[in-house]
Amino acid sequence: MKPDAGRVLNGVAISLMTKVAPEVRTPFGQQLAGLSAVLLRVVATEFDRMADRLSVENGAVAAILADAAAIVPDTALAERAREAAAANTSPDLRVSTLQGINDRLRAILVDVHAAIEETPGEGARAMEERIWEELRESTRRRHVEARI
Repeated sequence: MKPDAGRVLNGVAISLMTKVAPEVRTPFGQQLAGLSAVLLRVVATEFDRMADRLSVENGAVAAILADAAAIVPDTALAERAREAAAANTSPDLRVSTLQGINDRLRAILVDVHAAIEETPGEGARAMEERIWEELRESTRRRHVEARI
Protein backbone atom coordinates (compact mmCIF):
# COMPACT_ATOMS: atom_id res chain seq x y z
CA MET A 1 0.00 0.00 0.00
CA LYS A 2 1.28 3.44 -0.92
CA PRO A 3 0.44 5.89 1.87
CA ASP A 4 -1.46 8.92 0.65
CA ALA A 5 -2.20 11.41 3.41
CA GLY A 6 -5.09 13.03 1.57
CA ARG A 7 -6.83 9.70 0.98
CA VAL A 8 -6.23 8.62 4.57
CA LEU A 9 -7.63 11.86 5.99
CA ASN A 10 -10.65 11.72 3.69
CA GLY A 11 -11.20 8.06 4.57
CA VAL A 12 -11.14 8.81 8.28
CA ALA A 13 -13.53 11.73 7.73
CA ILE A 14 -15.99 9.55 5.84
CA SER A 15 -15.77 6.85 8.50
CA LEU A 16 -16.44 9.40 11.22
CA MET A 17 -19.53 10.65 9.40
CA THR A 18 -20.96 7.36 8.22
CA LYS A 19 -19.87 4.86 10.88
CA VAL A 20 -18.93 6.64 14.10
CA ALA A 21 -21.39 9.57 14.30
CA PRO A 22 -24.49 7.34 14.02
CA GLU A 23 -23.19 5.21 16.92
CA VAL A 24 -22.63 8.18 19.23
CA ARG A 25 -25.47 8.50 21.73
CA THR A 26 -25.52 12.22 22.49
CA PRO A 27 -26.24 15.12 20.13
CA PHE A 28 -23.04 16.81 21.36
CA GLY A 29 -21.00 13.72 20.51
CA GLN A 30 -22.58 13.45 17.09
CA GLN A 31 -21.90 17.12 16.45
CA LEU A 32 -18.30 16.70 17.58
CA ALA A 33 -17.82 13.68 15.29
CA GLY A 34 -19.33 15.61 12.38
CA LEU A 35 -17.20 18.67 13.00
CA SER A 36 -14.09 16.50 13.26
CA ALA A 37 -14.95 14.91 9.92
CA VAL A 38 -15.36 18.29 8.25
CA LEU A 39 -12.05 19.50 9.67
CA LEU A 40 -10.30 16.37 8.41
CA ARG A 41 -11.67 17.05 4.92
CA VAL A 42 -10.41 20.64 5.08
CA VAL A 43 -6.96 19.44 6.20
CA ALA A 44 -6.91 16.85 3.40
CA THR A 45 -7.73 19.52 0.83
CA GLU A 46 -5.13 21.92 2.17
CA PHE A 47 -2.52 19.13 2.40
CA ASP A 48 -2.91 18.45 -1.30
CA ARG A 49 -2.58 22.04 -2.47
CA MET A 50 -0.49 23.85 0.13
CA ALA A 51 2.96 23.55 -1.45
CA ASP A 52 1.63 24.71 -4.81
CA ARG A 53 -0.33 27.57 -3.24
CA LEU A 54 2.69 28.76 -1.27
CA SER A 55 4.99 28.50 -4.28
CA VAL A 56 2.60 30.51 -6.47
CA GLU A 57 2.03 33.07 -3.75
CA ASN A 58 5.72 33.45 -2.94
CA GLY A 59 6.44 34.11 -6.61
CA ALA A 60 3.65 36.68 -6.87
CA VAL A 61 4.67 38.56 -3.72
CA ALA A 62 8.36 38.45 -4.68
CA ALA A 63 7.52 39.98 -8.09
CA ILE A 64 5.52 42.74 -6.40
CA LEU A 65 8.37 43.48 -3.98
CA ALA A 66 10.92 43.59 -6.81
CA ASP A 67 8.82 46.09 -8.75
CA ALA A 68 7.78 48.09 -5.69
CA ALA A 69 11.42 48.64 -4.71
CA ALA A 70 11.68 51.16 -7.54
CA ILE A 71 8.72 53.15 -6.17
CA VAL A 72 9.25 53.07 -2.40
CA PRO A 73 10.95 56.31 -1.33
CA ASP A 74 12.62 54.76 1.74
CA THR A 75 15.91 53.38 0.41
CA ALA A 76 16.38 50.94 3.30
CA LEU A 77 12.90 49.51 2.75
CA ALA A 78 13.47 49.36 -1.00
CA GLU A 79 16.65 47.36 -0.38
CA ARG A 80 14.82 44.99 1.99
CA ALA A 81 12.17 44.48 -0.70
CA ARG A 82 14.82 43.74 -3.36
CA GLU A 83 16.65 41.31 -1.08
CA ALA A 84 13.45 39.51 -0.12
CA ALA A 85 12.41 39.21 -3.76
CA ALA A 86 15.81 37.80 -4.68
CA ALA A 87 15.72 35.31 -1.78
CA ASN A 88 12.37 33.88 -2.89
CA THR A 89 13.81 30.59 -4.13
CA SER A 90 13.34 27.65 -1.80
CA PRO A 91 16.08 25.08 -1.12
CA ASP A 92 13.38 22.40 -0.88
CA LEU A 93 9.64 21.92 -1.29
CA ARG A 94 8.76 21.28 2.34
CA VAL A 95 5.70 23.20 3.40
CA SER A 96 7.51 24.51 6.48
CA THR A 97 10.26 26.00 4.29
CA LEU A 98 7.79 27.51 1.82
CA GLN A 99 5.70 28.90 4.69
CA GLY A 100 8.78 30.49 6.27
CA ILE A 101 9.58 32.24 3.00
CA ASN A 102 5.92 33.28 2.69
CA ASP A 103 5.94 34.75 6.19
CA ARG A 104 9.10 36.79 5.48
CA LEU A 105 7.79 38.04 2.13
CA ARG A 106 4.43 39.02 3.60
CA ALA A 107 6.03 40.87 6.53
CA ILE A 108 8.01 43.02 4.09
CA LEU A 109 4.94 43.40 1.86
CA VAL A 110 3.07 44.94 4.80
CA ASP A 111 5.80 47.55 5.24
CA VAL A 112 6.01 48.19 1.49
CA HIS A 113 2.23 48.50 1.24
CA ALA A 114 2.14 51.06 4.04
CA ALA A 115 4.90 53.09 2.34
CA ILE A 116 3.22 52.86 -1.07
CA GLU A 117 -0.07 54.13 0.38
CA GLU A 118 1.70 57.32 1.46
CA THR A 119 3.66 57.74 -1.77
CA PRO A 120 2.14 60.16 -4.30
CA GLY A 121 1.85 59.43 -7.99
CA GLU A 122 0.21 57.16 -10.52
CA GLY A 123 2.90 54.52 -10.20
CA ALA A 124 2.25 54.24 -6.48
CA ARG A 125 -1.53 53.98 -7.05
CA ALA A 126 -1.01 51.24 -9.64
CA MET A 127 1.29 49.35 -7.25
CA GLU A 128 -1.19 49.79 -4.43
CA GLU A 129 -3.92 48.22 -6.60
CA ARG A 130 -1.56 45.41 -7.60
CA ILE A 131 -0.89 44.67 -3.93
CA TRP A 132 -4.61 44.67 -3.12
CA GLU A 133 -5.30 42.37 -6.06
CA GLU A 134 -2.69 39.89 -4.84
CA LEU A 135 -4.18 39.99 -1.33
CA ARG A 136 -7.63 39.26 -2.80
CA GLU A 137 -6.23 36.47 -4.94
CA SER A 138 -4.39 35.05 -1.93
CA THR A 139 -7.72 34.86 -0.11
CA ARG A 140 -9.28 33.07 -3.09
CA ARG A 141 -6.42 30.55 -3.13
CA ARG A 142 -7.18 29.65 0.47
CA HIS A 143 -10.90 29.07 -0.05
CA VAL A 144 -11.98 25.61 1.04
CA GLU A 145 -15.32 23.97 0.46
CA ALA A 146 -15.93 21.48 3.25
CA ARG A 147 -18.21 18.98 1.59
CA ILE A 148 -18.93 15.57 3.12
